[in-house]
Parts: sequence; structure tokens; C-alpha cells
Amino acid sequence: MGRLLRIAMLSIHSSPLGRLGSADTGGMSIYLLELASEIGKRGHLVDIFTRHTAQGWMQVLEYAPNVRIISLTVEGTENLVRSALLGHLHRFCAAIDNFKRREGSSYDLIHSNYWLSGVVGEQLKVLWCCPHVITFHTLAAVKMAALKGHTEDRNRISEETRLLRCCDGVIVPTAEEGQYLASILTGESAPLHHIPWGVNMDHFTTGDPAVAKIKIAGLDSKPLLLFVGRFDPMKGIDLALRSVCHLVNTTEIHLALIGGDGPESPSSRSIEQLANDLGFSDRVHMLGPVEHSQMVLYYQKADAVVVSSRYESFGLVILEALASGTPVASTAVGIASYVILPGINGYLAAPGDDRSLAEAISNALALADLQDAEIIRQSVSDFTWSKVATIMLDAYNGTLANT
Repeated sequence: MGRLLRIAMLSIHSSPLGRLGSADTGGMSIYLLELASEIGKRGHLVDIFTRHTAQGWMQVLEYAPNVRIISLTVEGTENLVRSALLGHLHRFCAAIDNFKRREGSSYDLIHSNYWLSGVVGEQLKVLWCCPHVITFHTLAAVKMAALKGHTEDRNRISEETRLLRCCDGVIVPTAEEGQYLASILTGESAPLHHIPWGVNMDHFTTGDPAVAKIKIAGLDSKPLLLFVGRFDPMKGIDLALRSVCHLVNTTEIHLALIGGDGPESPSSRSIEQLANDLGFSDRVHMLGPVEHSQMVLYYQKADAVVVSSRYESFGLVILEALASGTPVASTAVGIASYVILPGINGYLAAPGDDRSLAEAISNALALADLQDAEIIRQSVSDFTWSKVATIMLDAYNGTLANT
């Protein structure tokens, strides 16, 4: 075992304490908390630096053994959308450095998450003289290619390109994303480390008797399809709705949506309007945010889970659903092509193709009646956070040895 490390993880735009499924809080929060906790179990010290965005949060929260979440108050940034944070990043850098100085501590390595954190990470790298690695989670160029008309801030595009070259390591969750980055990089660039995500197999299980307590508009006797995620165009909820529309004449499928920013938000109203236009609003049920600790019950309650995304850097929902024994109908994005085995644990569809997704949904619902939930669960048994932490620590130590 190598020496014990002190690691500064950065998540400037989104706090891992935020409400999952809301505009800026998704799978990245689970990634941070699970990865940090597993690294902490091995004696390494992890501080997750984020911005203070909610009343009642402690500045320093002892989240797990050897893991702290440090919520920074930078005046005037608490309610800013992430696109407005760029001009304040130097202030977050100063706040993190001041915290370190007050404690009289030091860090061996910085691990940034998302490009905004990467900008801060590069500034701290200079101040602290320690290496900096980044997980982008999503890439602007890929998002623009995935959704026609989607635009990104030019600053993001230029900063991601710069960070790809000046960081000491880039963590990529799938081989596909690694191949994409390798194809656009020429000359000197940061080393790429292929490190997938994991799923908490102790928490996401099958056969929990508490699932009977989950009541969704009296749907116990009807096929229930579940969507989980942010209400973002990139997640393709419109595709899921159109896909179900192709199937409503043959089976009474109901679609439950977990996530979003509330019934009055523009995204929720847009979904309601599309469901009305398609003529089956009575079969769409917006459940709002659900605590992550309770998600296993909803996965088990569903007959199948739909992942309709146009782009996913990884796709944690897929692993969670399969670990809960529920088949998945997914577009071929992120990890889907690597873990979904047609006829075993789900079916794949072409991204952006609602008829292809409709076929995948129909097949997944049929599979739910035929396949043993434990077989579905075992198909992702290799994706544990313990294994992820082992590979990540190897990448950290390799980076330290080479810088």
C-alpha cells in the first residue's frame, strides 16, 4: 500500500448536498460521494470543496470517515446559474486557498469535476505546486453534436480544450469518450485514464418488501415505465414520451418521471404540454425529486427503466436500475452499449430515434415478465465503487510519480 494521500476534490458549480434531479445536481454528486467515501475507507483524506447554495448547510460537514464536504460562501454567487460563475472562479480559488492556510494543511493532488472546477483546479495547481486531474462529466463539443440547435458558451469550449492539454490527467468513464478525446488531441496533452463509475451493490438490491409501500396513482396492475434524471433536453424526455405514444394503442403503459425542479418550472410545463399534445397526459406521472436512499424501491417498483438520453458521459441510472433487478431500455449512450445485453438485462435503441426506443421499451417490458431479477443484477456485479477507487488511486499515484 502506498503512502496516504490528502486529496482536494472540487465541485464548484454543484454541491453534492444538493437535491438530485434538479437543474445542476445529478449523477456527479453520487460519483463524488461514493468515490470519496471509498477512498476515505482506505485511510486517505478527502476534502470536497463546493459552493454554499442552501440555508442550514454546515461550512464543514464530516460526511464519512476521512471525508469532509466544505461549502464555501462566496458573496453573490449562492443563487447564480452555473453559466454565470466563470467571472467568480478566482474568488473560489482564493476561498479554498484561504481555508487551506487557516488549517495549516496541504494537499497532494487536486481532482476537479466539470470544467468550471477545472479552471479553479489549474489556479490552485500553481499556488500549491501539486498535480491536477479532471473528470469533465460532459463535454461541450459532444453535447452540441448530440442535439441539433444546442449551443454552449464559447468560454466553455476554449477552457475545455485548454484543460485537456494542461492538466496532469483526464479521467474518462468510457472507452468511447477516451477515443473521442484521443481523436481531437494532437501534440502534447494530458494522459487519459479510463475509469468507469460504480454502483453501490449493498444498497441497490432486489426483493425489498418495502417496495409494496410505494403507491403511484394506483398503478399496481399496469406496466410502469420509469425515467430518472434532470429535466434537461439532453436527457430526451420528449423522446421517451413519443416512444410511449407509439405503444399506447397496444398496451396501457404508464410513465413515471423522477426529477425536475417542481411542477411550475418551465421544463415540467413543457413535458405536460407535450403529453397533452400526444393525448396521454393521464399516463404521465411526475413524482418530483426522490431521496437517493429511496430510489432502489422505485427501481424495483418499475417494470422497466427508460434512459432516453441523446448524450451521457456515463449513465449511472443504468447501473442502479440493473443492480435493482429491473431491465433497462436505453439509447446507445455512455455505458449502455457496454453493460446492456439484449435479452438478458435490457435492450438498446439508436439515440434520437423514438421508434427504435419504442421497440426497446416494448422488449424490455416483455423481458420483465421472463427474466430473473437476480440475473439482471449480476450483470453489473463488477461495477463496484471499491474497484473504481482502486483504479482511481492507481491513477493518482501514477500522476504523482510522473509530475
